[in-house]
Amino acid sequence: MIRPLGPGDLSEWRRIRAEGLRLFPDAFLTTLQEELARTDVEVTRSLEGRLVLGCFDGDRLVGTAALDPVVEAAAAAHRVALNAFFVSPDRHGTGTGARLLRAALDRAMEDARLQVELFVAAHNRPAIRLYEKHGFVRHGLLPRAARIDGRFVDDLYYVRQLDG
Repeated sequence: MIRPLGPGDLSEWRRIRAEGLRLFPDAFLTTLQEELARTDVEVTRSLEGRLVLGCFDGDRLVGTAALDPVVEAAAAAHRVALNAFFVSPDRHGTGTGARLLRAALDRAMEDARLQVELFVAAHNRPAIRLYEKHGFVRHGLLPRAARIDGRFVDDLYYVRQLDG
């Protein structure tokens, strides 16, 4: 089941978020230490204030995808950023990522968004394959997008137009 997360999903969100940051630290801009330093009140406020889709296997959260405004401006209201996209490793290769991505795209269309944008670490071949399979097109490279443990990570910029 895929549905929006809310305050009642706090513990599962914190668990899966820590899992992703621990296992794939160079796939996110937030560090595990930064995430663990956030209070439950801060995290709950974040879950209330943004759209985060969760993919569940029973009561266990196995995947997440956030849709955030690219910028808070009327001229950019047609654009949304795909963030916090993560699927637990034990679900890789099961179609969970594809279902979650499809749900995020469907939700963006329901919300009258015309364009979904994302950044992905240039070395993350499995994620890049998933995004390209679902119609995302690479439009650029952001060199040195992040500095993690003293080394730089480049990001690729992808766009999926929903109206054409």
